Amino acid sequence: MRSGHSILRAFGGAVVAVAVVSAIGVPLGARQIRAGVLATWKDGETWTQYHDDTRETEKGLGLILGGSGGQMRLSFVARLAGRFPNKPPSAVAMEAAADPMGNPNTLRNPTLRFLVTPAPDEKQPPDQQRMADEKPIVLELTDRMVVDNPAPGAMVNDAVARLKPEEFQAIAYAKTVKAHIFMVDVEISAAQLKALQKYAESVFLKKN
Repeated sequence: MRSGHSILRAFGGAVVAVAVVSAIGVPLGARQIRAGVLATWKDGETWTQYHDDTRETEKGLGLILGGSGGQMRLSFVARLAGRFPNKPPSAVAMEAAADPMGNPNTLRNPTLRFLVTPAPDEKQPPDQQRMADEKPIVLELTDRMVVDNPAPGAMVNDAVARLKPEEFQAIAYAKTVKAHIFMVDVEISAAQLKALQKYAESVFLKKN
């Protein structure tokens, strides 16, 4: 795990600032999104930073998703009250960014969509578990996200969207999660889902 200070330097400061602004409810459009593709965290890396000005603790997780169309970066940032928090956040900011090593000429339209297959509830009878497993959930975030370049037809490199706690839990505790990010199809691996669940526990969003 890196310290918050090293992570902020890696991000150039601005990316985390935007994600944090979204998590605490300030309009995302109030600040320009900057260079999410410059993020240097490794897959599954986490960070923690206490902010004296707001008396909040920031916790983040970075993932690098792979798929047939290439790679995409996805980070989650939550703001928790106090230096020693004990309550969940009101929202989790999710930032999607194009792979910095990807083809710069690839068309990237502003799309952000998740296909979530829920994990079966072991407390339910087997028949009901199978029924739940057959009903994937579509989490459409395209209309909710704020992109780095909102001009019509512009190439999108970075976007931020705000997740409700239950939406974040649906992703973290799913059986499988496929994503359609900027026209690229990727998937959250089983190991990454475990990392998400561990992160969920750290921000008091463990699913009961």
